[in-house]
Amino acid sequence: MSVPEGWSLLDVGARLGMDKPEFMGHVGPLYTRDVDGMPQIGFEVLQHMCNPAGICHGGMMMTVMDVGLAFILHARLGGAQFTPSVSFNFDFLAPGELGNWLETSGQCTQNTKRTGFVSGLLTGPNGPVMSGSGIFKITNRTIS
Repeated sequence: MSVPEGWSLLDVGARLGMDKPEFMGHVGPLYTRDVDGMPQIGFEVLQHMCNPAGICHGGMMMTVMDVGLAFILHARLGGAQFTPSVSFNFDFLAPGELGNWLETSGQCTQNTKRTGFVSGLLTGPNGPVMSGSGIFKITNRTIS
């Protein structure tokens, strides 16, 4: 599979203004694009992302959703900042098959001075494979 048009390789470190991407440098490859000002993350399900049943590992999907929803909150806030996850709910709706292209979408449903609420989907070629909602702490801490 080739990467769909309009997507570019995600450099998490550069996106967050860091010299190195930390944990996310070990996940992927991941790709990104913006649709109407909202960032999305996409990836092809590769063998190293699969569980013993040969489908995308739930931990991989949850990791991508965590970061994808944080990026949506950052867009709402006008830029990247440290927004650690406080709580998440995930529902696995269908398998992400080996070779599938999966991508995030979502919306910030509310934010206060210190808390952001974001929900979204991870969607494959046959529809949603996961839904998720998260609560993030909005800090004054910059990412460096």
